[in-house]
Amino acid sequence: MNLVKPEGKGDPGSSCTGWVRAAQANFYRVRIDPSLAALFPEIPARFPVQKPTPAEILCTGRAKLKKTGQQVMVGDWVEVRLPPVAADLWPERGVIEAILPRCTQLPRPAIANVTQVLVVVALAEPDPEPNALSRLLVQAEASQLRVQVVLNKCDCVDPEVATTWVERLQRWGYEPLVVSAHTQAGIPQLQQCCRDQISVVTGPSGVGKSSLLNRLLPDVRLATQVVSKRLGHGRHTTRHVELFPLPEGGWIADSPGFNAGEGIPPVHPLQLIRCFPEVRDRLGTCQFRDCLHHREPGCGLRDLDWERRTFYLQLLQEVQQAQKAAVGLVQPGQDPSLARIARKAPV
Repeated sequence: MNLVKPEGKGDPGSSCTGWVRAAQANFYRVRIDPSLAALFPEIPARFPVQKPTPAEILCTGRAKLKKTGQQVMVGDWVEVRLPPVAADLWPERGVIEAILPRCTQLPRPAIANVTQVLVVVALAEPDPEPNALSRLLVQAEASQLRVQVVLNKCDCVDPEVATTWVERLQRWGYEPLVVSAHTQAGIPQLQQCCRDQISVVTGPSGVGKSSLLNRLLPDVRLATQVVSKRLGHGRHTTRHVELFPLPEGGWIADSPGFNAGEGIPPVHPLQLIRCFPEVRDRLGTCQFRDCLHHREPGCGLRDLDWERRTFYLQLLQEVQQAQKAAVGLVQPGQDPSLARIARKAPV
C-alpha cells in the first residue's frame, strides 16, 4: 500500500483514496479507512500519514466525470482532492477527481465492489412470483457475484409453504435462508452469511428488506412501510443506496426496491445460460462452444428436463432482441448498457 507524502502547513491541498459509502443526489459520503482498503489488495490505495483514520468526508464529483460518462457509484474506490487544512485535520468537504477500476459492478442497484448479493423475497404479502423471481436471480447472477436467496416473512405462512419454496429453489441451484424480520427466526444464520462480506440487499418493494436490515443493524433505524392491500406490493421506503457497517464485521447496503419483472440482464446471449445454476455444471456435456441450447442438433442440454427452461428461452429472446437493437449506435435517451451487451464478446 502506497502512502502519500506527509502534508505540512501551507500545503495547497493533496489527494487520497476513499471509499464511497453513500450517495444521494450529487453528494457522496467518502470513507477514508486503511483497514477497509486491506480487503481490496488490488486497489492502489493512498492515505495521508498524519491524519487520523478512519474518517468520513462529504464530497462532490468533478464535472469532468459526468462529461466523460463516468458515474460515481456507492462502493467505488475514488481519488479525492482535499483542500488545504492543517496536516493532522480532515477538511469538511472534498472533490472526487477519479474513479479507480472496479472489481465488480451492479447496474441495479448501482453499486460497485460488493462481494455478494442478497436477493430478498417475501413468502407472503406479496406472494412470490416464479418468473419475476427468476428474472431477479438472473440479473444477480449476471454480476458473477455470490448470490444468496433470503425468504422473508416465514411467520406469515404455514411451514409447508416455506418448505415447498426451499425445495423449489434447491432445484434451481440455491440454498435459501428462511427468515422472519418480525420473529427474528433465521436472523443468526443471516448474520453469519454476511460476516466479513460486502453485501447488497436487493429485491422488490414490500418484501421487508429494510425490516431485515433493522435486525442486522441495531443502531440504524431504516424507514419501513406496510404493503398496500390495493396494489398488492410495497412502496419504496429506501430512496438511495447506502452501505452500513455490520457489528459482526463486514458491510451491507440497502437499496431502493423495484419491479422484479422488469429489466434485461447485461449479458451476451451465449453467456445467458451461465446465469442458471441448475444447468451450469452440465455445460460441459454440450459439444458446441457457440450453442444457445435451444434447437441446435447435438446440444447436450436440449433434452434435459429442467423447470426454468421455458423462462430461459423467453429471456434468451429478449436478450437477442436487445442485442440486435443495440448493434451500431445507441440513440439519445437509450440505456448505453444495451450497446455493451451487443459488444460483449463471449468467453
